[in-house]
Amino acid sequence: MPAPSSDAGASSSGVLTWVSVPASDARLQYTGRRYTSGTGVVFSHPGVTVRARFWGDAVRMRLNDFGLGGDIGTNWFDVSVDGAAPKPLAVRSGESTYVLASGLETGLHTVEVLKRTESSVGHSELMALEVHGELREPPSRPALRMELVGDSISCGYGTEVSLIPDSPSWRAPTFNSKNENPSRGYGWLTARSLGAELVTVCYSGHGMYRNLDMSTTDLLPALYELAVPGQPAVWDAGLYSPDVVVINAGTNDAFAGYGTSEFLPSETAFKAAYRKLLARVRELHPKARIVCTLGSMTDGYKQQDVNGTVTSAHVGTWITELVAERNRAGDARVYRHQMAVQNPEADGVAEDWHPSATTHRKMADSLTRFLQDTVLR
Repeated sequence: MPAPSSDAGASSSGVLTWVSVPASDARLQYTGRRYTSGTGVVFSHPGVTVRARFWGDAVRMRLNDFGLGGDIGTNWFDVSVDGAAPKPLAVRSGESTYVLASGLETGLHTVEVLKRTESSVGHSELMALEVHGELREPPSRPALRMELVGDSISCGYGTEVSLIPDSPSWRAPTFNSKNENPSRGYGWLTARSLGAELVTVCYSGHGMYRNLDMSTTDLLPALYELAVPGQPAVWDAGLYSPDVVVINAGTNDAFAGYGTSEFLPSETAFKAAYRKLLARVRELHPKARIVCTLGSMTDGYKQQDVNGTVTSAHVGTWITELVAERNRAGDARVYRHQMAVQNPEADGVAEDWHPSATTHRKMADSLTRFLQDTVLR
């Protein structure tokens, strides 16, 4: 479909009309990984954002969604108009049209649509934006660019929930997609403090060399190559060149293995996988500053007691050693950031014992200071 002309959306009498703008139109501003299909633009990572500026009084989007529905399979979006507080939007499986704003005062407006839910909930395909008026050029982008690579913590898992455990036997609520919100997560808060643009590459339960369920497919180094997890399109790294890449991975490698002979993570396997990812990030982004952190559900230490014989492993120490290894090899733009372990009794927890919004704020404060004082000075 051709892009509308500059005066599309208004008749000779000045009456506004509806104009359908294809998802691939260059005036739609995307932040986050995606690829163009035959019918639209496909994306799945939390935090993927579509922005548009238009002259008119209403805007809709036509979306084909692949979530399965229900408490864990419904995709949620945040919709914000002219910088106002975002309103949550739950979408349905299949193709539908959603009103993003109506009854606005006729004039210049900016709409922002942010995907809150992660790839495990399902991917989405934007087909078109429909404007009652005419589309204009998009707003300018921030100068500083960040990329965040990680697992559920970086996805903002459960950040809409905060509960204080009241007993040793207390059980945290389990995942509900409506409570996942990356904009309340440490990565988003850090980027906002720095005035940066953020792209997330994260997936709950996935690790460097083993996933939480002990599977070894779709590991983070492999997911880093893709535009959308579960889809064959390779991500074109030339579309986004970050100034800072933050890697928060290793929690699932450490937590995996309960009830198995591989209770403790393998130092050799973990380091090999992490080393490979560091090399790949550096290959794709020669000038980027790479920050390696871990937390805040664990600092990476794990021990095992078998008949009085205690053995242990420390993923956090391994990450520190890997950063030192890169530095010794001449890569001075790789840094180790220490993330404090969460304090559930003081700050609460989110679903499945994930960091609460309060903990995410503390994580963001720590990471922001580190970036300002050590990395970006």
